[in-house]
Amino acid sequence: MNKVFLIGRLCKDSEIRYTQTNIACATFDIAINNGKDSDGNERKADFIRVVVWGNQAENLTKYTHKGSQISVEGSIKTDSYDDNNGNKKYRTYVLGKRIMFLDNKKIEEPLPQEPDHLNKTSFTTEEIDNYPVEINDSDLPF
Repeated sequence: MNKVFLIGRLCKDSEIRYTQTNIACATFDIAINNGKDSDGNERKADFIRVVVWGNQAENLTKYTHKGSQISVEGSIKTDSYDDNNGNKKYRTYVLGKRIMFLDNKKIEEPLPQEPDHLNKTSFTTEEIDNYPVEINDSDLPF
């Protein structure tokens, strides 16, 4: 099984390109914090190259920037190519299948009051956590 789960921060803004058939491809590096060793000293971070395709690539480029925290689910890939001198070169990267944005965005405006909030289709985690919910006994199915 070839499965990778990573959580880290973008080292710089992702770079997006498009194929001739207009399919988006984004490449980026994430820094993975390795925590502390048994003596309490910080370990060096690992820097992992990630490639994502399609809508994930476009959304990543649109909604993240250097320093954004993300999680990546994917698989390890290795490609080879011949350099200008004819030497075979290899590169290993993570092919991202699922990207999640982990940064909490600050709410710029107060939550709408009923019934306007019923028209909203997505909420941030902070909005959900801070929204008051009243449940009566009659609302329960048992």
